[in-house]
Amino acid sequence: MIRRAALLLTAAAAASLASAAQAKGSCDEKCLLSLADRTMTAIAAKDFRSLPWADPTRYTENNVGLMIGDAWWGSAGPTAGAKAFALADAETGNVVWFGTIWDHDEPAFGAIRIAAPDGKIEGIEVVAGRKSWPIPFGDPKAFAVSSSMTKPIAAADRRPRQRLIDIADAYLATKQANDGALLADFAPGCAMTENGVPVTGVESDYVPKAGDCAAVFKEGLFAPVAHIRDRRFPVVDPDRGLVLAISVQDIPARDPNFFTTGGKPAKMKRDYPMSRLVAELVRIEGDKVVRSEAVVTSLPYRMPTPWK
Repeated sequence: MIRRAALLLTAAAAASLASAAQAKGSCDEKCLLSLADRTMTAIAAKDFRSLPWADPTRYTENNVGLMIGDAWWGSAGPTAGAKAFALADAETGNVVWFGTIWDHDEPAFGAIRIAAPDGKIEGIEVVAGRKSWPIPFGDPKAFAVSSSMTKPIAAADRRPRQRLIDIADAYLATKQANDGALLADFAPGCAMTENGVPVTGVESDYVPKAGDCAAVFKEGLFAPVAHIRDRRFPVVDPDRGLVLAISVQDIPARDPNFFTTGGKPAKMKRDYPMSRLVAELVRIEGDKVVRSEAVVTSLPYRMPTPWK
């Protein structure tokens, strides 16, 4: 009886491990990174049939659901883009590609997330920051992810996956309806960039004396962001302390004027409501946010997301 029970437990454990392996997916980090490069090549060649697709699959550009082969598939030109950085997560089966993307011979900032846990593409999400939209916009041809973001961190400063997600979520919570409270810890010199531009607030003409993350948040310079919703963290790399945080940030603009926490007047650059789709890499060392680099695009106000 004891031996039979032990065999049953062993079988149950084996089944559990098999189930966990199946949930993780068969496409490892190398597989996901290779698939991201293949996808970019296929988009440039307008050859979606060369890629392995799951059934069903989903494709979106800036939160708009499209058919495979539509929109950017037809306008990318002979070169889809130059890669700045790619990050894969075999635990979730997701990979994100950051770089310069081309659309009708115009460069833009791009973040492309691909879900393919078993090597077949279940979804592609394109975030494209284009020049004509009301967003920060640097030089997309020079788009690069800082080397300080991509190097491994010291073992003592590494944190488990869920802890990194919790800190990234607290970072977004600090931005939401920013009232000066710090809901996450920030390293000295912490900086934020969007589309290659250092940012010290959102849609504001106010220039703070100090531009580090903690100083900016203490002054409440993200106060116009009323709600940060549809938060997702599909790619996490504990060795580099990186979290891909994707969110939609609503700016109602009921009043274009607001005040810092110190009572200084500030004015929004645009007086109409809008939302922002943000795909950002958040670097965390120890329990502190040290840097964020994002691709951002604008959306109609309160536009829903097709991704949950």
